[in-house]
Amino acid sequence: MAADQFACTAAVIEETPDAVVVSNLGVASYVLAEVGDRERNFYLWGSMGSTTATGVGVAHGTDEQVTVLAGDGSLTMSLGVCSTVATADQSNLTVVCFDNGIYGTTGGQPTPSIDFAAAAEAQGLPAERVDSDDEFAAAYADAVDRDGPSLIECTVEPTDPEARPTFDFPHIPRRVRDSLTE
Repeated sequence: MAADQFACTAAVIEETPDAVVVSNLGVASYVLAEVGDRERNFYLWGSMGSTTATGVGVAHGTDEQVTVLAGDGSLTMSLGVCSTVATADQSNLTVVCFDNGIYGTTGGQPTPSIDFAAAAEAQGLPAERVDSDDEFAAAYADAVDRDGPSLIECTVEPTDPEARPTFDFPHIPRRVRDSLTE
């Protein structure tokens, strides 16, 4: 069984409508844009492997909820970042790893089979693995209520959304920054 990435992304926005959502290049950003473009969507283009680290930095600079939407391919490239998330101990940070089993943006090659929740736990970061929309919604609500960061690994089916967020690279971080300082 697998969750629907669109439904899970919508659950993030519904549960935390004022959150900054830092999304991975490709599919995570495409889905987020299709769910709804908003000023606090921080789409990262050409950033495979750096989404979670960017989320740590954003969370450090605000008291607002920050949620990272990473793909399994991206998190594979920077799996050690989970120890940074655990050590930084930003109570306003939640990392979501959408595990679809492929590098969805670069051609559909299979990703390594990694238990991301277990890897995060081994690095001191509380984590949970889910594989349905309802489990995800409950896990996300628990994560944002937790006093400390956490990771949710969510098994999803591969998807190729129609939507594409803006490619205006300087505009994206500026609009997020401006939304946080208004």
